[in-house]
Amino acid sequence: MASTFPGIVALAGFYLRHTILLAVFFFMSISRNIQFVYHKACLRFFSMAYYPNKTPQVIRDDVTKLSKIPKHVSCIVNLRTEDSENGGVDGLVGDISELAAWCLSAGIPTLTVYEYNGAIRGSLPELEHYISRNLRAYFGSPVPTFSIRVPHSNVTRLAGDDPSAEPNLEISLLSHVDGKPTIVELTKTMSELTASGELSPKDITVKLIDEELRELVGPEPDLLICFGPVLDLQDYPPWHIRLSEIYCDSDNTSVNYAVFIRALRRFANCKVNLGK
Repeated sequence: MASTFPGIVALAGFYLRHTILLAVFFFMSISRNIQFVYHKACLRFFSMAYYPNKTPQVIRDDVTKLSKIPKHVSCIVNLRTEDSENGGVDGLVGDISELAAWCLSAGIPTLTVYEYNGAIRGSLPELEHYISRNLRAYFGSPVPTFSIRVPHSNVTRLAGDDPSAEPNLEISLLSHVDGKPTIVELTKTMSELTASGELSPKDITVKLIDEELRELVGPEPDLLICFGPVLDLQDYPPWHIRLSEIYCDSDNTSVNYAVFIRALRRFANCKVNLGK
């Protein structure tokens, strides 16, 4: 009898720990579900409160209340499955078309769109057409001039009713190849130039690297908006977000104006402290 007592105690301890872990698990699950419902309700409310209705003046009224707006906004968007709402490449085209209209209405001259796979790069004519059509719905005629640039492919397209004019909006399309792989390629090139004597090691400075990456990828955005349920940078070019304000709305799964304007509000209230 005495020999079985320790076994009973061990078994009781096991079930006690198991019960505690189950209780913690259920508590965390319930808390997460409540949090999810709360975030979804907030997003739904803000989506109804902030709805541009394809009217630039509504967006201008929203941004005029802000103390400052970014000159360059970058957005991380996701390629959804074909069978989901606004899925596939067509969904991406629609999302980018809306982002372009919002940026133009808000007075933001530069928009960078990051999608990990670069799926949109094969549909530039369709993207140009849909952006033009959407801008016409927002602004009427003449359609504002805009440019679409794909840095990795060294492709630039000008569009609008007067393509010869200076673009009112510059759009850049990035993917994961513009991030770490580009930095690796730049490092290899500098190493080869140094080995051949064409570049001195003393000339390799942060300023030089910054200038080269700006040329290869583009300038650093003032504001980075992640249109996803969690903050996932998805291998976004790391060099280009050193000083960027980053915004993400938990449990959001779509590109919508409510998240866009809330990100601009966050940027207006942020303060950047630069060390010496």
